[in-house]
Amino acid sequence: MDATKYDTNIPRQEADSFAEAEVEKSYYGILNLLYYLKAKYTRIHFRYSGYVYTAHCESIEQNEVLLVAHGFQETQERRAVIQFEAYNRYYKGHVLILRTNETGIYIQFPQELQYLQRRRHIRLRFDDLFMRFTILYSPIGHSRLDEKNLESRFPFVMHEIVREDVSMQTMYRMLVSEVQAMSSDFFLGFFTDKNKEDLSLEEKMLLETGKTFYIEDTMRVAAYIAPPENPNLINLSSIFEKDAAETGESRALEKIEAKRRLDSRKFIVSYLLSPIKLFGEVYGYIRVETNPFDKKYINPMQAADIDRLTELFSYALSKIQIRSSHFDPSSVETRVVNISLSGLLLEFSDGAIFRYLKQHRRIKMLVPVMGDDLELFGEIVRFSERNGFYYLGVLFFKSKPGDMIRLEKFVHENMQFQFL
Repeated sequence: MDATKYDTNIPRQEADSFAEAEVEKSYYGILNLLYYLKAKYTRIHFRYSGYVYTAHCESIEQNEVLLVAHGFQETQERRAVIQFEAYNRYYKGHVLILRTNETGIYIQFPQELQYLQRRRHIRLRFDDLFMRFTILYSPIGHSRLDEKNLESRFPFVMHEIVREDVSMQTMYRMLVSEVQAMSSDFFLGFFTDKNKEDLSLEEKMLLETGKTFYIEDTMRVAAYIAPPENPNLINLSSIFEKDAAETGESRALEKIEAKRRLDSRKFIVSYLLSPIKLFGEVYGYIRVETNPFDKKYINPMQAADIDRLTELFSYALSKIQIRSSHFDPSSVETRVVNISLSGLLLEFSDGAIFRYLKQHRRIKMLVPVMGDDLELFGEIVRFSERNGFYYLGVLFFKSKPGDMIRLEKFVHENMQFQFL
């Protein structure tokens, strides 16, 4: 039987988006569409009784339309859905089956047809087209001024992370170099090595908030309970406020004072824990502290610098991971659901990367076409999730010279083999 089940090879993104589609109700408008289908011998997706048949419009009468679908098998079901593309619009309509015989399927003349927004370029769907991609640097700064400050403060770090092949060794050396300028007493910790019940208070807060935990001076209670001016820095102010509301300020201060004494007994003057993330999830941290022999404090500006530096380091980690898993020739390739001259829709199953790409939307893609890889650059403009798979709609904004011409040739050569 020349048909496919609904839940196998037929993409459902278009069907889902019909909720906000326009509606064609004019009799003559629908009539013109049907004559177009007949004249162009356009393929029609005929969804009926759990299957999708490939049909064509054979004849058109005032109240009924004759469709021919190879391998069609009739059941007791009397309703069906037709889908087709005409004039660069994608149409969908519910129809009533009047009768069937050896000539074909007679359906009632459609009362209305829904259609999606007109597209500039026709999309081609594939089951066997795969690509590789990596992320491009997107501004991490909260504003253009903030981005310029990063470029001024960490010029070598910024120069490294914009590279396609970021070096982990280089990034680590630059991180250590900046940290050692503040204190030689530091170490890296990872939560994968610890049980949750063994975590310190600082580690739990860092894991929950994803922000840098910072105490400027262990001799002052204010350093623990006064909210830092920088929103990316935290201390025990939130815990103090919560305890003060529940048990009173005096009891809350006693608790903070016990923590302060514990830190000072360890001969710590000031310290911070800054998160190291992978795809936005906290995996570890770098702890920096000073002691009485250093005769210096970590000031708020230095703490903010370390926070931004670990943010850049985390970005580099994520970029390196995506490159090794989705861009290198030996990596797992990503399926291209459809492609046009303006963009493509890709599908994969990694939820962590999917969430990360919502913040880092610019990507570089290698799409194998006509025996070679097209080098395309795009920005992700749509996100969706269905049945355990994640879908990203990418809009092209740049390509390697000559590659867009090759893509155009590829699209036109494949148009005759696909349902449009």
